[in-house]
Amino acid sequence: MKLYPRTSSGLFSLQSLLKSGFSPTLNSIDRFLRYLYRLQKFNCILQFYSQLDSKQININHRIYSIVSWAFLNLNRYEDAEKFINIHISKASIFPRTHMLDSLIHGFSITRDDPSKGLLILRDCLRNHGAFPSSLTFCSLIYRFVEKGEMDNAIEVLEMMTNKNVNYPFDNFVCSAVISGFCKIGKPELALGFFESAVDSGVLVPNLVTYTTLVSALCQLGKVDEVRDLVRRLEDEGFEFDCVFYSNWIHGYFKGGALVDALMQDREMVEKGMNRDVVSYSILIDGLSKEGNVEEALGLLGKMIKEGVEPNLITYTAIIRGLCKMGKLEEAFVLFDRILSVGIEVDEFLYVTLIDGICRKGNLNRAFSMLGDMEQRGIQPSILTYNTVINGLCMAGRVSEADEVSKGVVGDVITYSTLLDSYIKVQNIDAVLEIRRRFLEAKIPMDLVMCNILLKAFLLMGAYGEADALYRAMPEMDLTPDTATYATMIKGYCKTGQIEEALEMFNELRKSSVSAAVCYNRIIDALCKKGMLDTATEVLIELWEKGLYLDIHTSRTLLHSIHANGGDKGILGLVYGLEQLNSDVCLGMLNDAILLLCKRGSFEAAIEVYMIMRRKGLTVTFPSTILKTLVDNLRSLDAYLLVVNAGETTLSSMDVIDYTIIINGLCKEGFLVKALNLCSFAKSRGVTLNTITYNSLINGLCQQGCLVEALRLFDSLENIGLVPSEVTYGILIDNLCKEGLFLDAEKLLDSMVSKGLVPNIIIYNSIVDGYCKLGQTEDAMRVVSRKMMGRVTPDAFTVSSMIKGYCKKGDMEEALSVFTEFKDKNISADFFGFLFLIKGFCTKGRMEEARGLLREMLVSESVVKLINRVDAELAESESIRGFLVELCEQGRVPQAIKILDEISSTIYPSGKNLGSYQRLQFLNDVNEEEIKKKDYVHDFHSLHSTVSSLCTSGKLEQANEFVMSVLSCMPR
Repeated sequence: MKLYPRTSSGLFSLQSLLKSGFSPTLNSIDRFLRYLYRLQKFNCILQFYSQLDSKQININHRIYSIVSWAFLNLNRYEDAEKFINIHISKASIFPRTHMLDSLIHGFSITRDDPSKGLLILRDCLRNHGAFPSSLTFCSLIYRFVEKGEMDNAIEVLEMMTNKNVNYPFDNFVCSAVISGFCKIGKPELALGFFESAVDSGVLVPNLVTYTTLVSALCQLGKVDEVRDLVRRLEDEGFEFDCVFYSNWIHGYFKGGALVDALMQDREMVEKGMNRDVVSYSILIDGLSKEGNVEEALGLLGKMIKEGVEPNLITYTAIIRGLCKMGKLEEAFVLFDRILSVGIEVDEFLYVTLIDGICRKGNLNRAFSMLGDMEQRGIQPSILTYNTVINGLCMAGRVSEADEVSKGVVGDVITYSTLLDSYIKVQNIDAVLEIRRRFLEAKIPMDLVMCNILLKAFLLMGAYGEADALYRAMPEMDLTPDTATYATMIKGYCKTGQIEEALEMFNELRKSSVSAAVCYNRIIDALCKKGMLDTATEVLIELWEKGLYLDIHTSRTLLHSIHANGGDKGILGLVYGLEQLNSDVCLGMLNDAILLLCKRGSFEAAIEVYMIMRRKGLTVTFPSTILKTLVDNLRSLDAYLLVVNAGETTLSSMDVIDYTIIINGLCKEGFLVKALNLCSFAKSRGVTLNTITYNSLINGLCQQGCLVEALRLFDSLENIGLVPSEVTYGILIDNLCKEGLFLDAEKLLDSMVSKGLVPNIIIYNSIVDGYCKLGQTEDAMRVVSRKMMGRVTPDAFTVSSMIKGYCKKGDMEEALSVFTEFKDKNISADFFGFLFLIKGFCTKGRMEEARGLLREMLVSESVVKLINRVDAELAESESIRGFLVELCEQGRVPQAIKILDEISSTIYPSGKNLGSYQRLQFLNDVNEEEIKKKDYVHDFHSLHSTVSSLCTSGKLEQANEFVMSVLSCMPR
């Protein structure tokens, strides 16, 4: 008799018999269940088994197996696990391997819960001695790698290679693990795993494995090792394919080696390999991330021309690059092209565009894109909403971002973004509310969120809660990082809790975290508390650990020590650093010299300099130090520092540094030293420029050596230098001062013929020079013929002309000039008005003088000048008001006296610097200096000096002096 029902009506006859009390044989039950299994009636199997169980009918291992498979086929994995665990021990020949494979596969793949699969695997190996297949082990490894859970992946791999299991793993598994470590930013672990696998003999790498290994090496920046590996593999007969090269190029891009990536791409093409869509996409993505979007677009065009169709990844890479550069419209043009060619867009592309829109601050358009997504059937996930929330926060619209977050199921990024934004605006109530929502959501906390919460607690002054959260980090499987310690230390330091900050700093020192920022913050805080000895100890520890000292921290410590102990304090610090490695304290020692120079402590600065010289350190002379010395009229000290410095120090000096000193020496009258420094600079390979020679020419002119200045000027073209407008201006001005107007005008014409445009100052030098000598016709000729059409006369030009006519007593012409230029909206300056008023007053034409005085007192430039004097004198009565009153009373002479006083206040007559410079030169040129062949001497008083030496019988010295002067001239 057959127990297989042939019709649906008789299908459940055995079940009916069971209900009526019939007890079938195990063989009948087995055949019936197998029949149901073939028909895939899995629910019927479970119902029938339930009846068997309720009747307490004993069944065999085959029936247990069928029931287990029924659970698995219905994806009832929890029930399957429970059933198998209960009955696996009841049947010694229970079929285990395939069933466990399916159970683990169900959890890890179908349910996307590889962690549950790992728990079952552990239980199998530990309690049941059952070994799933090697494929199951590999599948679990792949799933963990995909999720970035490399600890679990390695655990499965270790189980797989355990001596009890001893499954071999292939190159695909090895490649997956290496790739996984690279994805989570741990290429060093990828390299370590590869080396360990090869050394243990369990792995014989092939091209697939080497392809992923190249990625790890590139991320570690080991470019040379990659090249060596490739050479070795080529020698071993490996033939590389497009995939290998693409991975290599991708690794270079990830490591920031753009040039190397492009070189490898060229090599790949030269070897006859055609780029596919992946290799093109890698190139385009790498170029776009580096900001070379134009080149990426060029590659896109080439790709299409070669018949390689770009995919969504290709287009997304370029759009991301365009958005990053703020080229939104171009990004949307490309977006429209994607739609037109029928490529199905995804959420990530929308997120890229929305992020670009948010960065531009166009939030309305961002919300419009959300609507567009939904119209295309793309449901925005939390990734999209987080992008919008971040955009709103960046635009300062944190409350709106908060409202958006309430309409979605947020993740840790949602809450950390909002929390950080509220912290920035110091909205304590909102911070507390976001924290409450985060805790209610029961979202696992990550390190970023933890650090933001710490910052929030410290902002609120909740130091106890901050400390409690910090102490609870190990329980949450979180390890404090640099940001954690920096946040805690900064929070304590900000409120002056130096003891707590030091306690946290000690926690840092015990950890494996090496955070220069924490050392710098502690030093800064200790300085503010005046704990300078402790700050110095921390500084030394920082250097001993090879950490970086922030320039702000360095200068804060130096300023604090100087404020507390003056020059001695700085010198004490410098001497205390002598036992350290010389290079680490180089920057601080140079800063010490700078600080001392700025404080005018030049002797102490030189002492620090000498200490550095003894230690063989490179003393840098930035322009700031040199300029400080020059500004304090200590150009000679700057000169001595330079000429006595070592070769390494001088290598950091450029023409600007030398020019600063040369200019200062010229202004202070040390022209001998200036010329000597020129020769010194040339001997060190520094090419002097026109600015340097301008300083020398001006120095020569100031010391009355106009002829020598002109010779130096004539020699510039011979050494390949082109005189500038400043060069011509210096010489023209000094020619005019010497009354050599024809030479000045010739030089002016030469300047114009060479394409240089004289400025108003140069023209004014000639006009003013003529006017001082009363040659007003020549001055007017220059104004009318040479200035017109080139430059516009200014107030100084007009005032110079007025002064010239007033000196001749020709008040009509003076007034005519004043009126003519006033009609052209060019008014006289303070002195122009004063010359006119004095002139008319001298002529007895008081009403005209009074009218000009009245006009002067409403001139904008004059009023500003008088108000400036008013502010400096701090008089209770306004000077201008007093002058107006005198004018109204007709007391012009008294007003003139006050105007003269104003003139002397603005332009006080000081000592004759030129006389001082000449005296200084005569002091410099003594018998000892003449004997020093390494000095180049001044041109000043050439004839008198030579005459003096000859008269005293020192002919050899006189000859040497002349030769020295001639040698300084450029050839």
